[in-house]
Amino acid sequence: MKNETIFTWAAGAALLMLAVLFFCNDLGTFPILQWDEARYVNNSVEILLNGHWLDFRMDGQIDTWNFKPPLVLWLQVWSMKLWGATEWGVRFTTVLAGIGIVFLLFWFSIRVLQSPRIGLLTGLFFLASSGFIGPHMGRTADLDAVQTFFTTLYSLLFIRYLFDGRNPRATFAVLGLLVVLSFLCKGMPGLLLLPYLFIISLLHRNYKKVLFNKYVYLFAAAAILLCAAYYVVRDLQYPGYWELVKKSEFNRFSGKGVEWHKQPTLFYLENFVASKRYYPLIYLLPLTLAAFFFIRSERLRKVFTYVWVIVAGYLVFISIPPVKLEWYDAPLYPFFALLFGIAVSEGASLLAGRLKITAASTAIALAISLACCYLPYRHIWQKVQYAPEKMSDFEWEGVFIRQLQEAHPDWLDYVILKQVKHPEHLDQVKFYQKTFQYRFDAPITVESEWKNIRPGRRVLVSQAALSDSIRSRFPASTVQFETAFGKLWEVK
Repeated sequence: MKNETIFTWAAGAALLMLAVLFFCNDLGTFPILQWDEARYVNNSVEILLNGHWLDFRMDGQIDTWNFKPPLVLWLQVWSMKLWGATEWGVRFTTVLAGIGIVFLLFWFSIRVLQSPRIGLLTGLFFLASSGFIGPHMGRTADLDAVQTFFTTLYSLLFIRYLFDGRNPRATFAVLGLLVVLSFLCKGMPGLLLLPYLFIISLLHRNYKKVLFNKYVYLFAAAAILLCAAYYVVRDLQYPGYWELVKKSEFNRFSGKGVEWHKQPTLFYLENFVASKRYYPLIYLLPLTLAAFFFIRSERLRKVFTYVWVIVAGYLVFISIPPVKLEWYDAPLYPFFALLFGIAVSEGASLLAGRLKITAASTAIALAISLACCYLPYRHIWQKVQYAPEKMSDFEWEGVFIRQLQEAHPDWLDYVILKQVKHPEHLDQVKFYQKTFQYRFDAPITVESEWKNIRPGRRVLVSQAALSDSIRSRFPASTVQFETAFGKLWEVK
């Protein structure tokens, strides 16, 4: 027992160190990324500046782009109050969710699967999920990582209840709360694992503890009412909100109006390889099915089956609608890790038994896991190291603003000039404008038209064509600071 306790603490410490390394390395060095992260953080900063906690604002006006529920943005605001209005501050909530998932898997393996070894292996395989540890998920201020934390938590708690069945009132009260919190992260996607939990409750031998339990229906009804109440309150506050939500949500299934997001049926499977989101582990995943033939424990076999139901069901579901976005696969990664953790642990025990070296089964399991995870780890480590030359030129302004701030922290009076086709393309630079206003009371402005550029101002540009235009429009202008990613002009 003492040796098992030491192993548990050592495994938890190892997972924590690796998780912090992958989720936190250079986290605050990467500039805010364009599109979704830039939009969400603008909404969060405006809550911080103006206190509009329910109706999201963009440049002081109600945002007609983001119709998601508010929980993640609220968490980002509280995080900025704690850590400061910086890249690290807005991303801390996401990082906490990612590390939290590692320990949810570890806790589940110890308490339900009764195996710290499976907990260690499952954590290692989750941290090999390149698709999760990267942009739009575990390292940016988007919504998906926090929602995945809640979907994973309510799924694992439900599976635990199937086996122990203790205190149904408290269990389903907590599950109802977690479902509501998941919904409040991003809306309907937070509920998409519930059908598969219903299926596994039917597969479970003692399913009556769910289907004939009054607390299931009581707290399910309460959760539905709370989710519906959010939409009612928002529609009362901002008439037409519900129609906009329906248009946004249902277009995901029809594809109408968002043709640029239409993808082929095998988009997610192809993306696991082409974008290295789960490469090469996706090729090994079908091999875990062999574990059905050598898993010794009935409990392990059941859990393994239930996880496969969730994985297969959800992957098929998101592959059917024409609209597909790469981060819709977020809820899959914790369950992929569980499949690998169970299969490798049981396979190592079988192999060690055949070789008559049972005492070495943990070492064998660990060696197999690290061999499988080597390539994903190497790819993730390359991704999490900040290399500005790898940034898209559409995000060079963020790179250059950070370089300027590091070189001249007191230069906080300039115009950011960027010409764009759509106003949303200015979201990244507006984050820096607003956070510098909040942190330093800096009079930075953002412009996209030449008519607002006057002699006597400093002008920050990262688009080469704009620098050429400054030189021709204002011949006496001089460059005060320059890097490969932009120039700060003094316009004369």
